[in-house]
Amino acid sequence: DYTQSEELLESIKGFQKKYGSNVMPSDFKINSEVVYNKVDIFNRLYKWYLFAGLGLLLILIFQIFYDNKLSSLLIKLFESLIIILFAFNTIGLAARWFIAGHAPWSDAYESIIFVAWATVIFGVIFGRKSYFTLASSTFVASIILSVANMNWLDPSIANLQPVLDSYWLMIHVAVIVGSYGPFAIGMILGIVTLILATIATKKNRKIFSRKLEELTIVNELSLTIGLVM
Repeated sequence: DYTQSEELLESIKGFQKKYGSNVMPSDFKINSEVVYNKVDIFNRLYKWYLFAGLGLLLILIFQIFYDNKLSSLLIKLFESLIIILFAFNTIGLAARWFIAGHAPWSDAYESIIFVAWATVIFGVIFGRKSYFTLASSTFVASIILSVANMNWLDPSIANLQPVLDSYWLMIHVAVIVGSYGPFAIGMILGIVTLILATIATKKNRKIFSRKLEELTIVNELSLTIGLVM
């Protein structure tokens, strides 16, 4: 019999509305947080990022040896998938910002998911010139998000710490933490370059040299942006 329990809950709710209406979130915000928790966007995203990034990377390596219409079509499909996933990533961050009422990079969990977002956005920007960069950045983002979803990090939306209650949270932390994105791209591009240099042979050295030069240029651009930030 929950009659008495429900009456007590209604009494508590009435007390909260009477004395705490100024700080109580609206029903829309509460419902938004319920939906956000049910969707669990970032936990799902890292699996899709892993599939898209690794899949595109394998196709690009395959294309070096066998360049045909099928590989080009698959590359375009994976590129579109990554952009769609990035859009969901952005929506997830925006929803968290709306629900919390402050920038979504105020604790360990939020900082990590923001770095993943920054990694992908720079991957998308550089990806217009280099598909290897897009694939590599997406793959790294999947690893970053998988770390964010480990059980030692609390994903719950919490109140902003008083020490961070400043517009510098928006500027300073966003720029500094965002710089880890291009640095992560530089790291993974360095590894990809080493792998390509390892599997290059005398027969395909010309093709590989063009790819290696492309990756080296993008890597330098990425590291320069990260260093400036």
